Amino acid sequence: MKALTRGAPSRLLPCVLLLAALTGCGSSAAGSAPPPAAPTSAPVPTPATSTSWDIDPSFNATDLAWIELAIPMDEQLLQVLRIAEKQATSPATKKFASELAAGHRTELAQFVELRTRSRLPVRNPHKGHDMPGMMTEPEVATLAKTTGPAFDPLFEKNLKEHLDQSIVLAKSITTEGSDPAAKKLAASIITTRAGQLKQLSGL
Repeated sequence: MKALTRGAPSRLLPCVLLLAALTGCGSSAAGSAPPPAAPTSAPVPTPATSTSWDIDPSFNATDLAWIELAIPMDEQLLQVLRIAEKQATSPATKKFASELAAGHRTELAQFVELRTRSRLPVRNPHKGHDMPGMMTEPEVATLAKTTGPAFDPLFEKNLKEHLDQSIVLAKSITTEGSDPAAKKLAASIITTRAGQLKQLSGL
């Protein structure tokens, strides 16, 4: 695992995370599996979808992996935010959830537009998988059943994980992505998420 020691470039970890998104990720039923071994030169292979669909050449493998991961991440978070709008005990948390939902709906539409232009198939290759920054289906169900004072800290913990992970992935696009619109969206997400994390810490 020398590729991830102190001598490795800091941009390697996001590439490995996106590589995991391309080649498959751990099932939530399997528990926490060890992370995939990092390749020595961190190449990002062409996703299998490009051999079956006419992918727009403006997008490279990193762009495509990000789009396919970011869409279910945002879709799930919108579901979680709807729960928070109803069940959060703090008015400030409810208001924050509503603001985040509006922003994420706009962001999701941008990702869907990128997917359409890239000519990726409409699918969710991560359904049922346990991905960083995403709650498993049982965890979402548990959150939906949680009420009272226990709800807000549980929601905020999972929200922070989503925001942190989306920054990690977006940073990999700014350095390793190819499509200009994808890179622009990634840069915007980094800035937006930083502000959202600051707001979250103040709740």
